[in-house]
Amino acid sequence: MDRSAAGLIGLGVAVVLLSAGPAPSASVRSWSLVEARKQLLDAQPFAVVDVSQADRPVFRIDVERAAPSSVNALGAPTLVRGVRRWRSFRFTGPVEEIVSGIEPTASFVFSPGSAGGMRVRDFRGPPPNRHEPTLPVRGAFYYGWFPELWSAGSIAPYTRYRPSLGLYSSGDPRVLRNHVAAMRYGGFDIGIWSWWGIGEPTDLRFPAALDVARPTPFRWAVYYEDEGYGDPSPEQIRRDLEYIRDRYGSKPAYLRLGGRVVVFVYSADDVDCEVAQRWSRANPGGLFIVLKVFGGYSGCPAQPDGWHQYGADFATGIDRQTGYGTTIMPGFWFVEHPSSLVSRDLARWRRTIRDMVAGSDPFQLVVSFNEWGEGTAVESAAEWESPSGYGSYLDVLHEELGVGSQAARARRSSTVDPSSVSRRSKRPAQRDDRSGTASRLAAVASPSSARTSTASSR
Repeated sequence: MDRSAAGLIGLGVAVVLLSAGPAPSASVRSWSLVEARKQLLDAQPFAVVDVSQADRPVFRIDVERAAPSSVNALGAPTLVRGVRRWRSFRFTGPVEEIVSGIEPTASFVFSPGSAGGMRVRDFRGPPPNRHEPTLPVRGAFYYGWFPELWSAGSIAPYTRYRPSLGLYSSGDPRVLRNHVAAMRYGGFDIGIWSWWGIGEPTDLRFPAALDVARPTPFRWAVYYEDEGYGDPSPEQIRRDLEYIRDRYGSKPAYLRLGGRVVVFVYSADDVDCEVAQRWSRANPGGLFIVLKVFGGYSGCPAQPDGWHQYGADFATGIDRQTGYGTTIMPGFWFVEHPSSLVSRDLARWRRTIRDMVAGSDPFQLVVSFNEWGEGTAVESAAEWESPSGYGSYLDVLHEELGVGSQAARARRSSTVDPSSVSRRSKRPAQRDDRSGTASRLAAVASPSSARTSTASSR
């Protein structure tokens, strides 16, 4: 069982390993057509791998509501006590895919298992959405660290607001489906997934996020966090990048630009070009690296493929790194502060969105979709719920980044070359120290020239 299939057990899904081998031998017991239909329709949800597709997707299938006519016998029957029986059957019909929530048509062969139960082979599921975004791309920073970060120290819940979905778990497919739908409604092309290292909770949850997005044009990219809390060696960076590229980069829902796997990199205390040099040496190839800015970044001899800022000026709610990226945020109320440092204002939010679009920078980013501890979320909360179900901040994004503006952006995008972007003049609980003012944004309450005049020290 591969790691993807093993992870299904936590979803309460029975794992049926797909076999591409021959049909069952004569020693395997048989079913009548009525028995086969009953066995299938009464079966618990199961997981299968479609080996016919390049990304070898794991599908979590429920056939409970399938029509009996979807099951047909294969081959010649044998007669047992006057009843015709078969060793193999084919199912072709609609199913429910539990993680993504879609109801595609699927086809597979099934037969009695040698030790009871059911054996599935030759499974054919739906193909992925093949859309690959082009620059400029719009995205939101996303945190898959819940439920761990719903509490920290003596503070619970660790937020000043009340998320409309409650204190959810980031690994719940229903939550992920809601979030992908919300980000698409808000006009986002991508989510930038906070990633804290191999084997960490944010790593283990990431495959489900990719699976949920697979049928859609929405894409995910990793936000590499370790650089923000130390200076990982080129060897560690290379090892992590190879893991991300090889494990996730081939997945249809992972963001690629110009055919290269995109990785955003968070950093906090880097003040010179050493970080750019270190990442340049570590890059194993096939990756599009987007580093976080610092004072003098554009003059570094070693340039990454792109630059971005995390955060925005506390007075204006926007940060522009001309030719590289624009970042906006709706507000900022760090849970450990007695008052909000950036008050929420929907009229100002609309202006910052328009300013971001007018700048036409390659990366147009929002801090954040769901960083609840710092109070920068645009995800729906009780404080700004709306009839759409997505909340007022996503409503404004939807209005400003609607179909018309997306069409115009698509026309512009062909003029932006991914190869030229950079050539123009919290690990949960144990790693994210949330004591005092140890917030990514909270430590700076006014613009800092050392951080390119942006109020961010995340």
